[in-house]
Amino acid sequence: DALLAPAGHEFADLLALADAGAPMPRFDLKQRLAGTIVARTRPVSAPNIAAVLPGTDPALARQYVVLSAHLDHLGIGEPIGGDRIYNGAMDNASGIASLLECATALAANPPKRSVVFLAVTAEEKGLLGSRYYANRPTVPAAQIAANVNMDMFLPIYPLARMVAYGADQSSLGRQAEAAARAANITLAPDPAPDRNLFVRSDQYSFIRTGVPALSLKFESATPGQKAAEGEFLHNRYHAPSDDLAQPVDKAAAARFNVYLVNLITAIADTPARPTWNTDSFFRRFAR
Repeated sequence: DALLAPAGHEFADLLALADAGAPMPRFDLKQRLAGTIVARTRPVSAPNIAAVLPGTDPALARQYVVLSAHLDHLGIGEPIGGDRIYNGAMDNASGIASLLECATALAANPPKRSVVFLAVTAEEKGLLGSRYYANRPTVPAAQIAANVNMDMFLPIYPLARMVAYGADQSSLGRQAEAAARAANITLAPDPAPDRNLFVRSDQYSFIRTGVPALSLKFESATPGQKAAEGEFLHNRYHAPSDDLAQPVDKAAAARFNVYLVNLITAIADTPARPTWNTDSFFRRFAR
């Protein structure tokens, strides 16, 4: 309010307009601010890790499905309750664990297309690791057919519902839906499209190079599950308490991994290459 007062506005009025979805006013604050910024830069090396499982079909093996997750978190930071270690168990050790489990399962029964298992760094610094890989891949860029990304999919309650962000944008959505039906999992629509989660993790680096992509997360099915999700986001997200002391539904995580293996196999075995839907905003990035 002190900032807005010279302009004749109150913060509560602006919040009311925002909550109502009404147009926001534009006005001169009639204030001047002065400050000094001190910046220090230093080079940091943070490697991505990539492995390739060759496909079994002589023709399709030249195309690649990328299964990705980020391996970084926040490290050591400001202490909360005396704890300075930001563990990142859900964000995103859970995704890396699923990546490894899926690699083991798929290696025992390889699909027709090749699969890249990609652990990327510096997601928390702006998707830097995935951006680097998507623009300088270790396989021919034009032959990357799809990306499925895992970032904090939250196995903290039984898996009955799931969101596949981007399912409404490409042919991958139909495959995600079919795999969910086969697993008796409900594929739910994006519950909060205003949060733009589809472009806020590593799949967006691949989207920007024209690759159809999905990002997978659990979706609450009961008020209790909704409360558990809210508790995580309020108290544990980007906090030291995102550790192994928190509740983890290991059976749900295992069920998710089975779904993921089946989805990757379906994408990799389908003769037709994944395509963006004709009405997709992201189709403009397609090569």
